[in-house]
Amino acid sequence: MKHADTRLSSKETLHVLKSLTKVSAESKLLEKAIYLILLTKKHEIQFDTLSLRENQIFQLIGSDFKSKEIASLLNISESTVATHRKNISKKLGITGKGNLKNIAYKLTQEKQYEKAKNKL
Repeated sequence: MKHADTRLSSKETLHVLKSLTKVSAESKLLEKAIYLILLTKKHEIQFDTLSLRENQIFQLIGSDFKSKEIASLLNISESTVATHRKNISKKLGITGKGNLKNIAYKLTQEKQYEKAKNKL
C-alpha cells in the first residue's frame, strides 16, 4: 500500500518559514533555513555538470565524510580531494565557508529519503 507524500514542496516550505519569521522568537534561525533552501534550490539543476568522481565526492561530503576520509576511501590524495571540492563549488556557483557541505548534506538526505520511500 502506497502512502501519500506528506512532504512540503520547496515553495510550500519557504512560505511556511517566511510566515513563521513574523511570529517567532527564532526568526534568525528561520532566516538561515530559508537562505539554505534558496541556495540549495538555486544549484539543484546544475548537478549534471559534475563528473562521476565529483559526484562521488559530493555524496561523501553530504554523508559527513572529511577530506582525509574521502581521500583514504577513494585512494586519492587529500590535495586531489581539495581540488575536486574547489571544482564542485565553482561548477555549482557555491561560495562561502561551509555552504558546499550544507548543500551536499541536504541533497544527500533527500536522496536517501526518496530511496527509502520508494522501497515501501
